[in-house]
Parts: sequence; C-alpha cells; structure tokens
Amino acid sequence: MNDFTSECFVCEKKLDPAKTSKNLVLNLPVCEACKGTDEEKEMVSRQTDELADGFVCGCV
Repeated sequence: MNDFTSECFVCEKKLDPAKTSKNLVLNLPVCEACKGTDEEKEMVSRQTDELADGFVCGCV
C-alpha cells in the first residue's frame, strides 16, 4: 500500500517535506516538479472521476 504522506500522488517519487505542498482539491502531497502541471491536472481529474465509480446518488 502506498504511503500517501511521503510520495507525490502524480509521479510517486519520495518527497522532501521541505519542498512539498498539498493539492487543494484532493488534499494529497505533490512535489514542486509536478505542481501546476498538466499531469497533475490529469491525475486530479482521474482521481475525482474514480470516486464516483460504483456509487449511485439517492437524492435525485
């Protein structure tokens, strides 16, 4: 299982806590190299799309 606190959620490389920030949408750590890139935006889109897989909203 991944350690989400010590790896960038985009490139999955080990993070230096001094050079790490959080993605504000997913609240996951992201390295300086990936922050603001198209790859980060794609991962956010993919992760949020996967949140709804298998769930049906009953409020409609």
